[in-house]
Amino acid sequence: MDDTSSFRLLIVEDSPSDAAMLRAELATGPLAGATLEQATTLEAALDRLALARYDAVLTDLGLPDSDGFDTFDAVVEAAGDAAVVVLTGRDDEQLADEAVVHGAQDYVVKGHRRPGDLARAVRYSVRRQQLLTELRVARDAQLAQKDNFLSHVSHELRCPLAVVHQFASLLADGIAGELNAEQRDLMTVLIGNVEQLKAMIDDLLLASRAGSGTVVIEPETVEPAPLLAETATAFGPAAAERGLTLVHDPYPLPPVVADPKRVREILINLVDNALKFTPRDGRVTVAAAAEDGFVRFVVRDTGCGIDAAALPHVFDRFYQAEQSDSISRNGLGLGLFVCRDLVRRQGGELTAASDVGTGTTMSFTLPLAPGHDMSKA
Repeated sequence: MDDTSSFRLLIVEDSPSDAAMLRAELATGPLAGATLEQATTLEAALDRLALARYDAVLTDLGLPDSDGFDTFDAVVEAAGDAAVVVLTGRDDEQLADEAVVHGAQDYVVKGHRRPGDLARAVRYSVRRQQLLTELRVARDAQLAQKDNFLSHVSHELRCPLAVVHQFASLLADGIAGELNAEQRDLMTVLIGNVEQLKAMIDDLLLASRAGSGTVVIEPETVEPAPLLAETATAFGPAAAERGLTLVHDPYPLPPVVADPKRVREILINLVDNALKFTPRDGRVTVAAAAEDGFVRFVVRDTGCGIDAAALPHVFDRFYQAEQSDSISRNGLGLGLFVCRDLVRRQGGELTAASDVGTGTTMSFTLPLAPGHDMSKA
């Protein structure tokens, strides 16, 4: 059993009478020896949470400087591993369910409790939060171990694969003797598969770095329009070969703060996916526009689309939606996971929208450069 006498609790309540009642309830029973502190505003609560560690935070949703779940979300974000218990005067099951969805460990109605109920609720909330923290720590350790393994294996595979690619290229170029037509075709297939395997290994290496937080981002002020134009130009021949129309909207755009190398990686991955999943005579559009402090980059296709059940998982590591052919099996399901990580590390967000049979839109945001006048965008 936990040593509840060492618990440190923060009560976030602006009503003196309600706060006194809470203190009285907690002064007896299993939490009698706990340290109780109080904040009467959200600002004061956040200041306390920034300076000290608490086992639990009991917070009202209505405070002088904040109200509703905005209050709760701010407390949860600042509370770290502390259990957060909602205090409210409303006996509302729907509100209670929403509080749990937001991350509350319990929901307590003021004045509707038997003696000892509050102390038990707090004690069990702390224990549940401790278990969740332990599970998170164990999961993170497993992921770190897996990422280290993937990183090591990727490094070890790259060297022999480079040798295979080098010698296959020499043979294809006729350095070791002229090849007949059938042999050239076989070498083309071999080199293509080696290059695909190299791309998979590179994805594994980048994904392992993303998971461990070692991806380097070097932000600078970047003009988005040239990056979009470069991407469209680079994929023009591939689109034409597949019988697709690649459209680039060359609209003027404000500068963003980003790592241009990483932005290129993101655009290349998204456009490559769009071309891969769009049938002949289809259309892929690459565009961007300024909005609310960001530039939103958009890659839209008229391809097969993504099923509604699969859409929430497309950014998961190693996830691949089921397809009727082998297209989706050409990779490892890491591209979108890596793209989302790269976008988030630059202060943006990557989202997907899709309808089966109509197409898919991938869009990501990057923050505007400081001092940019949106009226001139």
